[in-house]
Parts: sequence; structure tokens; C-alpha cells
Amino acid sequence: MQSLDPQIYAQLRKMAKDRGITMQELIRAVIVPDWMKRAGSSRPGSSPSKASRRPGRRLRRIRPAITA
Repeated sequence: MQSLDPQIYAQLRKMAKDRGITMQELIRAVIVPDWMKRAGSSRPGSSPSKASRRPGRRLRRIRPAITA
């Protein structure tokens, strides 16, 4: 959960209204992706690409027993 200063909340509410979307949609579609992009760029190497990850063990899937 996140709490916001009333002025920031009002500004975000206006941004959402100007875009014709809800506050929740603004947070999900605009703010979080932008934050993730910025947070990711500040820590290079904290999220290695699939190609650079070392191979892990494959987990066995246990099939459910079918009973009649």
C-alpha cells in the first residue's frame, strides 16, 4: 500500500482525468512501468538476461492420480 501527499494525489488524479483513465489505470500503465525502467537502470546486473543466467535444474511435474 502506498500513501500520497494530498497535493501529489490531486496532481495524479488530474493526470488520470486528462487521459480519460482511472487513477488505478494510471498507476498500472504509466507510473509503475516508468518506475521499473528507472529502478532497473540504476542497478545494472541485478536482473541478468536469460542468456547470461546459468542453467538451473528442471523441476519434475508430478501428475495427479486419476481415480474413478
